[in-house]
Parts: sequence; structure tokens; C-alpha cells
Amino acid sequence: MAFLLLLFWIILNGKFTWEIFTIGALICAALYLFLYRFVGYSPKRELELIKRFPRALLYLLILIKEVIVANAHVIYYIYNSKLEVEPRVVTFSRRFKEEHHNAILAESITLTPGTITVHLEGSHYTVHCLDKEMGKGINNSEFVKQLKKMEK
Repeated sequence: MAFLLLLFWIILNGKFTWEIFTIGALICAALYLFLYRFVGYSPKRELELIKRFPRALLYLLILIKEVIVANAHVIYYIYNSKLEVEPRVVTFSRRFKEEHHNAILAESITLTPGTITVHLEGSHYTVHCLDKEMGKGINNSEFVKQLKKMEK
């Protein structure tokens, strides 16, 4: 982390001199010590984040794919006037080991066209779906599977 902070410092300065490097190294060291002392950041936590990065990147790619697929479904509903759209409100529970994964799942559902997370309380979700077909299997979606893998 300290190295990335120093690299960012040098990039923002636009040039490399020994004075800029020395001042940046001191500032980055002080910031890293602050993070270590007061925010709970540590080299062990940093290694955990580095290990999780590939799965987080995969989650982002899956999110992009699901957004594109859901866009296609919504466009299909818009241009096919013979279809009757049947909106549904779906409720389900999904417990994760890490609490912030609940918020990630809720936001992923909201980012996907045709669905919106109306309410999230603990591990209980209420989702409004544009059509009943969009609500099927929402509690065992790709998002849930990837978040479960990220917890391991």
C-alpha cells in the first residue's frame, strides 16, 4: 500500500526528482502508519485484499454481463407489445459471513435493469421485478454464487 501511495504521489507530481521522492516517501510512510494505527489496516489485511482481487474482478465482469443480458430482456419487453408484463415483488433471505456482501448484492440487483432492491434489512431482501420471469431464481443468482466464493 505504501508503495502504491508513493507511486500515486509521483504520478500526480508529473516528474521525478529526489526531493519529490523523499517528501513523498515521508508523507506515504506517515499515512501508512496512520492507517495501520487508527483504521486497522495491516500488511496481513493487505495480503487478504490482494488475494481477493481476482474474485472481485470476476464479480465485476459477471455484473457487467448480467447488466447487458438484463438490458436485452428489458428491450425485448419494450418492443414486444403483445407481451403482458407482470410486475412482482420478491422477498428472500440470504445470509453471508461478511455483512457488506448484503449491500453488494442489493446494489448489484439494483444496477441490473428490470429489478430494484426496495428494502434490505439484515439479510432480508425485498426486490421489485419488472416481470415475474426476472424474479425467478434471484436468491440463487450468479451474484450470490460469486459472493459465496469470495467469502472462502
